Amino acid sequence: MSKGRPAAGRRRSPYKFLLEAVRSGETCMMATNAETPDQLLTIVRSHGWSLEGVHISELGDPAPSEASHDLADYTLFPEAEVEVGETLRHLFKEVERLKPTLLVLDTISSLRVLAPTPAFHRRQLKRIRDQMTAQGCTTIVLDEASMTEKDLRSQTLADGIIELKQVDCDYGADRRRLRVRKLRGCRYFSGAHDFSIITGGLVVYPRLVAQSFTNVKIGAVLQSGVEQIDALMGGGLPHGSSTLIVGPAGIGKSTISSLFVMAAAKRGEKSCMLLFDESIETHVARDEGLGLEMTGAREAGLVRLHHLDPAELSVGQIADLLIRQVEEDDVKLVVIDTLNGYLQSAMDEPAVLLHIRELVTYLGRRQVATFLTLTQHGIFGPEIEAPVDLSFLADNVILLRFFEMSGAIHKALSVVKKRSGRHESTIREIMLGPGRITVSKPLESFSGVLTGTPVYRPLSTTIATSRTVSRCC
Repeated sequence: MSKGRPAAGRRRSPYKFLLEAVRSGETCMMATNAETPDQLLTIVRSHGWSLEGVHISELGDPAPSEASHDLADYTLFPEAEVEVGETLRHLFKEVERLKPTLLVLDTISSLRVLAPTPAFHRRQLKRIRDQMTAQGCTTIVLDEASMTEKDLRSQTLADGIIELKQVDCDYGADRRRLRVRKLRGCRYFSGAHDFSIITGGLVVYPRLVAQSFTNVKIGAVLQSGVEQIDALMGGGLPHGSSTLIVGPAGIGKSTISSLFVMAAAKRGEKSCMLLFDESIETHVARDEGLGLEMTGAREAGLVRLHHLDPAELSVGQIADLLIRQVEEDDVKLVVIDTLNGYLQSAMDEPAVLLHIRELVTYLGRRQVATFLTLTQHGIFGPEIEAPVDLSFLADNVILLRFFEMSGAIHKALSVVKKRSGRHESTIREIMLGPGRITVSKPLESFSGVLTGTPVYRPLSTTIATSRTVSRCC
């Protein structure tokens, strides 16, 4: 009820507040009517903690001298008033005796059940608040109330309100959210923050606010290591830019992003790849088969691969992982492969585009190059669509399409957007084979390549065309 101390660190719960206060030499007390002391010790031991130094009192078990009322006592007062009065007298007597600087009251739900009216319940809570304030005792009160109108009247008494909520998902793990509703006299981080319960306490993943991070100095231009791809992009991509690679399944979106990852590794820069749709083993094997030395880069600590399960992770956990990679491990390039998997983690989020925008903005402010792959529905024809249009969020857009020519399936590569600087408007063919990645000259003699059914139209000044390829180192 009284103003609490700010949480220092990422793992917090009422127990952790108690443990930190004991470690600081403060006198602490936990008053409970929800569990017995033995049950509390079982919970605490499951997290590897000890409540040594914490005074535990059962609210529902007043001292015998205080429980000497007989049935005649109930002729003057309602039974609820007598029971609540005994409970509070026992609580106040213990506080007076121990003089704690921190009190955890678990819970006040039983007081609400006993209260004959909401007004009576509010008066009892006000008694607790005033008594603890007079004693100079910071008080943390646990409650299981829903945010109904009756509860809101009582919550006006508190200096701070922290709401914990469980969000049910149609499939996969349920999400847990923390929200600071109120904190008198203090600035706080508003909004919903994901959190999880692990052995050792709570892990809170604060809502990402990109503007809270400072801009850093712009670095050099990023290149893929393949001359023709870099030519398509006007010589390369700016550091801190976001690039969306769009195309149907199996066309080489992951391979394009791996090219930039390996080029960064050769420059000594660290990269992080979040894989939603395939295992790490499959991804490494494919890259190695194309001549990319992914294993060596991983062993050198230059490439971090993370396989994520979208059914088990929230967007807050994913953002927290990336922030730690950037701030603690100095990662300069991030790949999210694929955005379809990221969207599955946030399918129950009404503001999923805001999550992605905030993440991309944060990475841009830290001058981290971001590559986002997005799988389109369909394989051939003009009806190919992306599950969601995210091209407006990206600084650069690379488009990959299948097309049929001479009875064979080919792959087309083009750059359709680059916010800063020039880029080619041509279309090139990309070929992936054992130990090689080759890219052709612009397909100037064909039209309709992006429709999937190109038409050969030789240039008037050209008798024949030849395709020159460049191997990826």
